Amino acid sequence: MTELLLIRHGLPLGGVYDPGLSPEGTAQAERLAAWLVHEDVDALYTSPFQRARETVAPLERLTGMSATVLEDLREWDTDVSHPYTPPEQINADDPRSVALSEGRYEDFVPDLDWDAFRERAARAMDTILDAHPGGRVAVVCHGGITNTYLATVLGLSRMFWFHPGYTSVSRVRRLPGGRIVLHSVNETAHMVAERAVDAVV
Repeated sequence: MTELLLIRHGLPLGGVYDPGLSPEGTAQAERLAAWLVHEDVDALYTSPFQRARETVAPLERLTGMSATVLEDLREWDTDVSHPYTPPEQINADDPRSVALSEGRYEDFVPDLDWDAFRERAARAMDTILDAHPGGRVAVVCHGGITNTYLATVLGLSRMFWFHPGYTSVSRVRRLPGGRIVLHSVNETAHMVAERAVDAVV
């Protein structure tokens, strides 16, 4: 069995090009790393966007591994020539904000080429699964990529169907027969709890 831990990046800065993490996002990434370091992760992957690379950095430090940057893990906002605004910071009367508040997640990006995006998300995960048979891999990416891939695994027609929390973890497993199954969605225990670790005697 191969397990992928799909992780949304931490809270980014707003109003800048290809933003890194905000102070809150950095704290989220540190808590994530302290939680996942106990899970015997075999490899790390990241989107090329700065907010993802800064999210994986604490886990790189704690594990001694370097994350592989995979272009196909980038989010739908591939044009980084415009300042990025986190969804939570968009004005309440903006149609995108209204769409999110009403659960119409796909209306947040109505002009997206959904077929191409779905194909890219699946290609990214297949690349990682094929490279690490029998392993556990942490994949730091984005809410859209996670939504779309999990929708594909579940056979859903809607590509954006939930709103992942920052540094949330969703797990999929490829079983020995090749079937891919969803194991969990939107885990955020690391944001409110400390992992119990057996004492070394």
